[in-house]
Amino acid sequence: MKCGAPLAERLVRALVVGLLVAWALTAYVRDMSDAGPAPHGAGLGILLLNLVMFGTLGSGLWVGRHRESPWWRLGIVLLLGSMMAAVTLYAVTPHADRGFIFCLAALWALMVRLPLPWGISLSTLVIAAVGGLGEALRDGADLGLMSAFAGLTLGGIASRQNQVAQEATRRAEAANAVLAERSHIAREIHDILAHSLSAQIVHLEGARLLLSRDGDRVQALDRVERARSLARSGLEETRRALATLRGETPEPKEVIADLAEEFYASTGRPCDVRVTGVPRELSPQAGLAVVRTAQEALTNVRKHAPGARARVTLRYLRDEVELEVTDSGGTEPLVLPDGGGYGLVGMRERAELIDGILMTGPEGGGFRVSLTVPL
Repeated sequence: MKCGAPLAERLVRALVVGLLVAWALTAYVRDMSDAGPAPHGAGLGILLLNLVMFGTLGSGLWVGRHRESPWWRLGIVLLLGSMMAAVTLYAVTPHADRGFIFCLAALWALMVRLPLPWGISLSTLVIAAVGGLGEALRDGADLGLMSAFAGLTLGGIASRQNQVAQEATRRAEAANAVLAERSHIAREIHDILAHSLSAQIVHLEGARLLLSRDGDRVQALDRVERARSLARSGLEETRRALATLRGETPEPKEVIADLAEEFYASTGRPCDVRVTGVPRELSPQAGLAVVRTAQEALTNVRKHAPGARARVTLRYLRDEVELEVTDSGGTEPLVLPDGGGYGLVGMRERAELIDGILMTGPEGGGFRVSLTVPL
């Protein structure tokens, strides 16, 4: 339904425009037949002016429709030529009044393409020409034609102002989106540094106490090793967040593969990774949410399920992306946590920021974390 409505609207608009053009052409041809176009004399001039008017109008409407086009100036010249031919026809024959319907089309196209002051000046010149020719060659100025040109000018001004307002709105929305994204990433970096540094302080303080009180070098070294691991992990997370800020976010499947290798290196147990569907580009926030959720889930497996195997599944579906992290359940005694991770609350908040859905809970003998991100 969402795609059908605009299509139906375009078809109706094209039908209405086609009927109006057909009516105008029929009436104009009937009027011109009274003017006596012929292959010789004055009739030949009228015939050539008609050919020039329609040829330049059609070509001008098609050529150089976008300002970036190399044919933009040619399109402007062709439309001006069409208007000059219409004004000349209006001057040489009393049967060319309806020809100004096509002159109005050329003027509208010029009002859209030219800077607004130029378009207004051009419209003013045409109105003056119609009024002057009417006074000089006819019984009086054609107020209907002059009113039509004035109304079209006002419509063109309103259309240009609307375009300017829409463009300003789009720029403001884009700027707000960039600011919101940078604010989100700044929050991520803050959380990373706060978590990493606080955990390092805890382990280093523990190592200091062990060395000063008991002289237990083995446990102190273990604390130092954990602090070093946290420092590396925090540095890597900060680099990923900064890459996102620069628009250099890697594919989630690549980062998840790295996380699986880190899991194996730190636990000695495999972490299976499976990717299904056709990979598609995610927004920076969505990609970062998928990566951070996978990272946090694997961290929780290491903390709360010692000895468990992990499995990460990334599914690219039609309208969404699903991340699922499961574990087989712990098989070793639970040790004191090392302070890693931000917990399920942080994952849920991150999902809500991108209109995602996070589901967690036991599954079999282990635990399951599932994140759904809309495309």
